[in-house]
Amino acid sequence: MLKTVRLLFMILIITILTACNNNNQETTEKPENKKVEESQKTNEDSMDGNPIENSKKIREITPELVKDIKKILIDDASKLWPSFNNEDKQILLLNPSNKMAYLINNQKTDIGPKDEVIEYSTDSIKDTQLLVTPFQLTTFNDHPTYVFNLEFASNFISGTDEKAAYENVFKFIVHEGIHILLQSGDTAEGLGTRAETYPEDIDSRYYRNEMYQYLKKAIESKNKDEKIDQIQQAVYFYELYLNSNKKNKDQDGYDNIEGMATYLESKAYQMIKHPDASVKELIELTAQNIIDNSNQEQEEVLLMKDREFYDIGALAIASAVDLNLNDKTILTASPLGLLNSQFGSKKAEGHQNIKKANDDYYNSYNSKLKSYVDDIASKQKDNQYAAVRIPVTIQNSSAMFEDMIVEYQYKGNPAEIQTTTREIILPDTRIKLNKMKSLSIEAPMEDLEDPTKMNPNTIMGYTIVFVPKKDIEFSKDKLLTIQRDDLLIFDAKYEEKDGEYQILMN
Repeated sequence: MLKTVRLLFMILIITILTACNNNNQETTEKPENKKVEESQKTNEDSMDGNPIENSKKIREITPELVKDIKKILIDDASKLWPSFNNEDKQILLLNPSNKMAYLINNQKTDIGPKDEVIEYSTDSIKDTQLLVTPFQLTTFNDHPTYVFNLEFASNFISGTDEKAAYENVFKFIVHEGIHILLQSGDTAEGLGTRAETYPEDIDSRYYRNEMYQYLKKAIESKNKDEKIDQIQQAVYFYELYLNSNKKNKDQDGYDNIEGMATYLESKAYQMIKHPDASVKELIELTAQNIIDNSNQEQEEVLLMKDREFYDIGALAIASAVDLNLNDKTILTASPLGLLNSQFGSKKAEGHQNIKKANDDYYNSYNSKLKSYVDDIASKQKDNQYAAVRIPVTIQNSSAMFEDMIVEYQYKGNPAEIQTTTREIILPDTRIKLNKMKSLSIEAPMEDLEDPTKMNPNTIMGYTIVFVPKKDIEFSKDKLLTIQRDDLLIFDAKYEEKDGEYQILMN
């Protein structure tokens, strides 16, 4: 089962808005004359389980990815979605393990033909931050550029054949590209946290599963009246869901954010697989691909909770497209809210097998949530553990999420429990977290009037890890080192404050 890759949206949005602040550090990157040799050693220091095999697989699918990503996100962007236009932007695919980089549509004519593919060795790229960030919008060779680091797609290809590896990575690149290139910078503004709350609201999960089932039936129906009837029943459970608690209303917009990216990643893949498909055929192929790729549990009765925004949102958007609703409205509206405004609701009976499976599963799930929270709480109280606070800047805000994100209170302040893989580069040290459970706390930012003028080194928040005291080394120069499988910190400056070892920026 694929791991879900997600971003801290509020941080990512500001990262995107402030990418231009890296301009002063950018220089024109010129490709080396010689080609990257196949025999070059891969980076065996990767955090993935089989880095050599994964690097080989990525190397094999990269030429096809370069060709197809250019076609979808540049040449045929408006066919993917009418308002999508990236003619003024570049796309850079990086593969540091194989020391390869591809600028798939060069816009700087003094280094090569316009719109042509330029191949680099990653050794020639001066901005090393690019090599450790999963994906971002930044400036490269004086042009806005969507940069995607293929190394962070390793979780999507482990144990797959070449065809599946290609599909997974292709969709990953398109999905994040939709967030960064198509969806506006303030899309997630005002939305609530995506973190889970303990205990989980079991009724809300039931309503969401019923929404999915009725939307699925709407897609599968060939009759317009039957489609609308199924949509109205999905909307009935949508209304119950919204009225269950405030958090559900706060999170409503995520169905659009993740649903649109999921819908378009599936459409993009169908455009590549079926280049001669008609508009009607493409709509049907896309919807079926979303259903085929949805991750369900309990003998395909329940939708995985962390897929709700993706799969429910995508199916609602598929219905809106199928019924020819306005594309500009679909792009920004709550998908179920839009269907509600167009077709209204109709009381639905629901499914007893779904209700039973949901209640059984989420009663057990709440036990898992409790253990997840208790683990952090016990370490926080245990004198054998120490809290290490790590600053997270704008340029270090991206992360791979490996498990649940759960709301938590830390010293009276709101926090989130996360399990992440990420690299944090500070002026005097580099920190690596590998599937490390930690707390995330946002830094106060009320005084920032214009986020687009923020410095890339502005502290966005803090990651707090709890480490056995025996694993922490202190040098005479008051530097801190931790060497564990899940955490690497070398010679970091720190101060002891508020019962924590706080890593310093300088």
